Amino acid sequence: MAELKSSVKASTLLEVIVAMVIILVVFSLAMGIYNNVLGSTGSAKMEQISTAMEGVISKSINEQNWDDEESGQDSIQYKKTVTKYEDFTDLLLITVTATEHEQQVGKLRRIIKKTPDER
Repeated sequence: MAELKSSVKASTLLEVIVAMVIILVVFSLAMGIYNNVLGSTGSAKMEQISTAMEGVISKSINEQNWDDEESGQDSIQYKKTVTKYEDFTDLLLITVTATEHEQQVGKLRRIIKKTPDER
């Protein structure tokens, strides 16, 4: 009778553990990178809110509109208030407040000088 002399190659327990540790380290690094990317989206949203508030102030200055106003974009509400700056008659303080779900997410103030024909 003929004897079969084939041997099956198998990994040792140590090799399997080392491979699992390497996979775990790579997965942990990937999760860290993923969390950093998700965390930076909040910064992008804050930049968008800041740009929108700048736009509200720029529009008021260009149109010389010194009335209090409210406007909305997506889920964010912008409230513009215009007041005299301290005791100066030719200076105005424009404040734009951004709120989302009744929570303040940004505030921008700008002091501007009225032109002589606006007085």
